[in-house]
Amino acid sequence: MAFLQEYTMLDELGRGGFASVYKVRHDELEYIRAIRVLNETVVDSESKTYRNFLRECKVLLRLGNGSHPNIVHIYQPRLLDNKALVEMDYIDGQDLLHYLKQEQQFVPVEEVIKMARQMSSALGYCHEDIYRFCMDKDRDDLQDDPNDGSKVLLDKATRRRLIEKYKVIHNDIHAGNIMRREDGNYVLLDFGLAINGDEVVLSSSRHANGAPEYKAPEKWDERPNSASIVSEQSDIYSFGIVLYQLLAGRVPFPYDTTLSAFKAEYELGKAHQEAMPPAIEDLRREQYEQKYPGRSYERDFPRWLEEAIMKCLEKAPKDRFKNGKELCEFIEAHCRQEPAVASEVAADHADPKLKERCTQLEKDLRAANLTITELREQVRDTESERKRLDRELRELRETLEQHYCSNCGAPLLPGASFCNQCGTPINH
Repeated sequence: MAFLQEYTMLDELGRGGFASVYKVRHDELEYIRAIRVLNETVVDSESKTYRNFLRECKVLLRLGNGSHPNIVHIYQPRLLDNKALVEMDYIDGQDLLHYLKQEQQFVPVEEVIKMARQMSSALGYCHEDIYRFCMDKDRDDLQDDPNDGSKVLLDKATRRRLIEKYKVIHNDIHAGNIMRREDGNYVLLDFGLAINGDEVVLSSSRHANGAPEYKAPEKWDERPNSASIVSEQSDIYSFGIVLYQLLAGRVPFPYDTTLSAFKAEYELGKAHQEAMPPAIEDLRREQYEQKYPGRSYERDFPRWLEEAIMKCLEKAPKDRFKNGKELCEFIEAHCRQEPAVASEVAADHADPKLKERCTQLEKDLRAANLTITELREQVRDTESERKRLDRELRELRETLEQHYCSNCGAPLLPGASFCNQCGTPINH
């Protein structure tokens, strides 16, 4: 591996038909990153393979303008010893397929929601928000804001034009392209089939338009210009499959390995275009009871999450969320309404002992609240009694002052106008 002369290889992270990925340390600067290396030998910088590779890198470099935390970051691509390679952040973790297997096909619902929030945010950035980090005043013919020279005028039509120009459709979303880091956060990878504006990036030899279990119904159109119908909503469908898979423990339409490749893909395409996905709750119950033998499953995921998934999986693109931004806003709106519900339900459901403890804590809390209420009532009663006694004491003093001389304290005779002892006048 002469192309690794600047690096020390620490690990091989993956190998496919198109490229291999290694964990490396730069010998001189000592940083640790991953490098993605094309398997094919590149004759020179003008070769078709290398130009396609650069187009993929260009998309990722453009996405990096906004430094979105849930999209992999890459650095300048290079050609070393007839090998095309690019550095990228090393992600210490595993993809969703391995994570799902680790969790025995039953993932806590708070993890599903966390992934949904972070990945829908990443898609919202790709489908819409990226234009804010790519627009150029001169190239995009933008006018200065007369009220603030540091800004440009963006009316609705201009904004839409910029979104259409700079948006990125991933076009290959599946569980293997989403990594779960060791810190629990999620990262979207592999834009090798991405569509940037009207430009299609096809830098790999994989299935056209993505992995078959995740392909939107419109992607099964085999006409030569079928790429023209791929849209943001195609990404939404594929992401809906990922959400479904993480919640139900499997994709709604599995690839049948017992059939021939042609027959399996035909049946899979037909299912995506016509069949309804199996009920998530039934599949989740099955996975739960396999993971926790002897326990009974109770629904642990919110209705809005299922609603979001089923809207993502609508057959007609117009019936889905229009893009990642709209999906992200839907998810965030419900998370704001129920900030702790999913986490509490999942934790409560995962362990019967924890559920029992939570129930007891709730009882203790209610009892404590009741005790506090009773104490407050006692304080109020005591305060009322103190005020009553103060009032009676004040009245008694006034009465006493009327029967004794205020000057010398001698008893006063009834009806007397002067004190018999000191002659002080008496005010009746």
